[in-house]
Amino acid sequence: MLTLTRTGVLLALITGLPSLPCRALADSAKAGTHPLVSIEEAAKKSVQAMSDYLKASKSFSFRADIQYDDVLPSGQKIAFSAQSEISLRRPNGIQATQLSDTGVRQLWFNGKQLTLLDPVRNTYAIESVSGNTDQALDHMINQLHFTPPLSDFLYEDPAKALTKNAVHSFVVGSSEVNGVPCQHLAFVDKLIDWQLWIETGKVPLPRKLIITYKTLPSSPQFIATLSDWDFSTRLPDSLFQAEIPVNAVKLPFMKEGQAKTLSRASVKKN
Repeated sequence: MLTLTRTGVLLALITGLPSLPCRALADSAKAGTHPLVSIEEAAKKSVQAMSDYLKASKSFSFRADIQYDDVLPSGQKIAFSAQSEISLRRPNGIQATQLSDTGVRQLWFNGKQLTLLDPVRNTYAIESVSGNTDQALDHMINQLHFTPPLSDFLYEDPAKALTKNAVHSFVVGSSEVNGVPCQHLAFVDKLIDWQLWIETGKVPLPRKLIITYKTLPSSPQFIATLSDWDFSTRLPDSLFQAEIPVNAVKLPFMKEGQAKTLSRASVKKN
């Protein structure tokens, strides 16, 4: 998965992150081949151990300190930062709040509907989505065309979500993330390169993620350091119920076709 896109949503993304659309790789990638086609067993086992640990937990929360690049038309990269608080309760609860250099965003999913709120602009959008958290995440990505950052760790099987497009991986070595000993892994996908730091020992938690969008101009990066993992605090029902200000303005979700129409109209106008 490991993508970031905001195409198709009238309301600003929950993340406030820049749009990073996918582009085609070289002809070899288009043909379904790649010069690197090996998944190192040690790297695979580490990701699977992390995945199994998260999968076994009915609920958890964590914090993410994020840095990300926005690329200007000139090619210059501008660095922004954000802080996210993310909570998951299986089978059907997601809550995320993000404060960034570009604003504040909140997201709720309660098994019946998905709600996005921009408290600064005082706007929100609601989408009826029934099912579990995997189905809600798939709906966001496939129907609403955006991917909340770090959503791969929220899937029932994080290993599958993370590595489904991987064509090569290896263990870089051992290092520390904020004083926590970790195993440093590197992966190559067709469209991105990414690195993952997993805590060593009995609690194989993800501690850091770096994504490099190698097919985009200037190769922008997304960097997230994960901390404050909590598997013991009870997450109440109220946490997953949207809190919308009385005077907030409701906006519709914009489907992909509508977004293209508005884009063409904007081009003609200019």
